[in-house]
Amino acid sequence: MEKNMKKIILGFIFIISLNISLLFLDVQMATFDIKFYEKKFEEYNVYKKTNIQKEDLKKVTIQMLDYMKGKRENLIIETNIGQEKEIVFGERERLHMVDVKNLFEIGFKIRDISIIIFLITFIIFIKYYKNILYKLLLFSATIPMIAMVIFGILISIDFSKYFTIFHEILFTNDLWLLNPKTDILIQMLPLNFFYSISIRILTYFILQLILIFILGFGLKEKNKVIND
Repeated sequence: MEKNMKKIILGFIFIISLNISLLFLDVQMATFDIKFYEKKFEEYNVYKKTNIQKEDLKKVTIQMLDYMKGKRENLIIETNIGQEKEIVFGERERLHMVDVKNLFEIGFKIRDISIIIFLITFIIFIKYYKNILYKLLLFSATIPMIAMVIFGILISIDFSKYFTIFHEILFTNDLWLLNPKTDILIQMLPLNFFYSISIRILTYFILQLILIFILGFGLKEKNKVIND
């Protein structure tokens, strides 16, 4: 009984740590892909809305992403806006990005801890409980995949609603409520951008879960052959 309970607890930790690791890696992969930003800037006519030239806006975006990675101390960035050189982000935008940066720092730590925990539990199952590893992989894929599909449907129906809920949960202030007429940050990253990047993250995650399911199913079939 005690041995079974140990396996259940370890299995639960395995499943949670694997999924958190993948999801946070997907967020990182999508968020820091400059090519994605350039594509969306073209799609949403951002260059015209911000009055910033393509190469200048790319440099601004790279500096913003560096700030989120902790490679830059502040977001006081100057560039050509129209015919004049100006500071891109106002005080409210910079204060909001402090909150965003703090969230990413927490996310990086959670990602790293989850990867370590997953690797430890994976080694334990390989060494002591290899015969049930396929079950863990199938569970790791099936339940989160169903949850992500449902979530994807919900945000497709009313993304604005869930975008607001997300911000109200994660932020303790209203600095994220920016003015699209005056604030360049929201002109660069409109609601449609966040919808696109959310779908991209979900797609990455679901594809990874499908691969995990296939791997789990393959191990299950292999176990059948060995046992037969």
